[in-house]
Amino acid sequence: MSQEALAFDMYGTLVNPIRIWTQLEQYIPDGAHHIAEVWRQKQLEYSFRMSVMEQYEDFAWITRKALDYALMAAGKQLSETQKLVLMAQYNDLDRFPDVLLGLEQLHLRGFTMVVFSNGSPAMLNAIMQAAQLNSYFQGFVSVDEIRIYKPSPRAYQLVAQKLAPPYRKCVSFPQIPLMSSAHVVQACKLPGLTAQAASLTHSALYLTWSSRQSQS
Repeated sequence: MSQEALAFDMYGTLVNPIRIWTQLEQYIPDGAHHIAEVWRQKQLEYSFRMSVMEQYEDFAWITRKALDYALMAAGKQLSETQKLVLMAQYNDLDRFPDVLLGLEQLHLRGFTMVVFSNGSPAMLNAIMQAAQLNSYFQGFVSVDEIRIYKPSPRAYQLVAQKLAPPYRKCVSFPQIPLMSSAHVVQACKLPGLTAQAASLTHSALYLTWSSRQSQS
């Protein structure tokens, strides 16, 4: 078994939130893709603001508020039933096409892998089953446990604590379009840990935590 553990964000890294436009298109034929993009942007923005203000509502609440904003900004209206259908669809988002091949290769190399996400436990349980990801991951780490969103250092410390020991290194693959890699690396500079970042596919980053004692 590898002494490295890999932690993957769910939304934007494993599954594609923007693809929900295909469901939106059934209700709003004109502009569905743009609404989906605004929905995702506001979802991330709201979670970031919650973290900065040290306030918390779960990710399902944030996702619904972001949908309401995206519809209002586009000048569109949906019924409550239609909104509930869209929220349910958020638990059955499409995987990116290269995900299963990549996970299979990492699994064969012996890496331990977890999902590390802003998503609530209920959302993550549902989407991991729908996207057929359970066989590749040893569960998930949700920021819901500490009630603060990424990029708070407390969130990264949570996943580092969950995965070490016995792992000498923890690598996280988040999808954070609102922040530069420098911001994320700074968030991960925790006592006894080091961090670095590099570009990956889907506009992702990877962050590597290594115990300083293990580097001696």
